[in-house]
Amino acid sequence: MNETVRATIESAIKECDGHVAKCRRARSLLAPTFPLTSDDFKKMGEEQIEHLDQFIYRFTKMQDSMGTRLLPSLYRYVEADDAPKPFLNVLLRLEQLEILTSAEQWQFFRNLRNNLAHDYPESIDQTVDTLNTLNEDFEAFEDMYNKIRRYWESLQQDS
Repeated sequence: MNETVRATIESAIKECDGHVAKCRRARSLLAPTFPLTSDDFKKMGEEQIEHLDQFIYRFTKMQDSMGTRLLPSLYRYVEADDAPKPFLNVLLRLEQLEILTSAEQWQFFRNLRNNLAHDYPESIDQTVDTLNTLNEDFEAFEDMYNKIRRYWESLQQDS
């Protein structure tokens, strides 16, 4: 079990590293446009929209990868427990072990991800609010990931 789980964790970290790099780049290119207003959003040029799409896509993919691969696999590895567990239990245990900053913070970012997954033309104000929140709080998301990554690296140095 450990080698398979270890490989999944390593793969998820590589994937997330790529997403972080792309998010950082997109954010830096979008920096002059934040904070967004609904009018700004409606008037965005094609290039800005492409950068915004990249930011949203990479954040969403990273959040998904962490939630479906990295966190469950890290839990299995640390706890040596292959039995299925509700994801909330996994989050709470990783928080208790101080691997995850906070289960509540994870849920916050999951909600942002879910809000961004639904793109309705009539809800531009909500989309703009969500994008502003993501831009403002992205560093906290990256910090959460980096804490997990550092924990994994410390485990590898000890073994």
